[in-house]
Amino acid sequence: MTTTFFCNAPKLILEFCTHYETPKVVRFKSTLIAFLSHLTKLLLAIYCILLMLQQDAYQIFDRSPISAVTVKVKDSPNCSHYLNYSCPESRYDAVDFVIPSLENSATSITTRTTETEYVLHLCNKTDFTHQYTCSVKQQCLMPPYYRQLLEKTNQTPPSLCWHQFSPSTKNNYEALDYTLFIKNYVEFPQLHLVRKNLVTDTMRPSYFTSCEYDEKHHRLCPKFRIRKILKLIESKSDEYEQMFHYGSLIEIKIIWKCNLDLSIKKCIPKYEFFRLDMPYSENIFIPGNYFETSRHFYTDEHELRRITTKVYSLRILVTVAGEVGRFDMFQTTTSVGSFLGIFGMGAIICDIVAAYITNFNIVKYDAK
Repeated sequence: MTTTFFCNAPKLILEFCTHYETPKVVRFKSTLIAFLSHLTKLLLAIYCILLMLQQDAYQIFDRSPISAVTVKVKDSPNCSHYLNYSCPESRYDAVDFVIPSLENSATSITTRTTETEYVLHLCNKTDFTHQYTCSVKQQCLMPPYYRQLLEKTNQTPPSLCWHQFSPSTKNNYEALDYTLFIKNYVEFPQLHLVRKNLVTDTMRPSYFTSCEYDEKHHRLCPKFRIRKILKLIESKSDEYEQMFHYGSLIEIKIIWKCNLDLSIKKCIPKYEFFRLDMPYSENIFIPGNYFETSRHFYTDEHELRRITTKVYSLRILVTVAGEVGRFDMFQTTTSVGSFLGIFGMGAIICDIVAAYITNFNIVKYDAK
């Protein structure tokens, strides 16, 4: 048998190379199946075309932008009167209330500060905040008089306590009219696209010096008033006032979504605003955004004093996201091939109807 196989091998190879076989096709006359076949193929064709256009399946995308953001805060001579406060002449401006950020693409604007002064004196049982102990001379911050007592080992160190004065509060209502000027440079390296939010090819350079962002009329302006940002992310008046009183976390997202098959002038940024912290009605324990700092100093009377400052601020983060698409022949071919495979569903549906629903005994068919 093995000898016969090897003898017929050349003949089998020649027959394989010179003959072509196709499955038998059965054609039968049925109005229902013919209508169902054409309708199914038409619906699948419409579905594939719409899906291809909706998902931009003919394009290649770059969804990993490289960006750089700078944020500048400027004060305004105007006063909004929004929170029912008077607008006195202030000795401070934006420089005094802007806290340098610890990370890139962020800034903090102080809205309220509370300062409390303490003095270190001998303890009494009626007026002190907490007791101060100093057992190690090298680490002691006590005034010189009490420090000298520690040098005498035979004498017991005095018991000292921090005595608190009345706190003072300073509200920076002018911060509502501060403006943020945001510059953003973004690059999509895969498609070699570099853009900036100062779109001078669409707007004149003089436009950016006088404009102010508005979601309807000035959507391309990179200058944002704090009062406008708070209105966009919070509509409730109570929450609005508490955001200013306790501070808050705010995100400004710059979204780039560009189609390079169209004009490059249509590649413009879109700004969205979000509140990152929880509403105060849901987070009553540690609301807002603040930090505490303190400084020590000696008076002429050799008293050690401490000033503790609690700073409430609006912390604003600027993030960048986006995608850029462009026509690509390989991606188009892959998508078309996938959609052609979907057309096979039409034949499967018609075969199921013909095999299990239509009565073959009354159907006329010709075998080819």
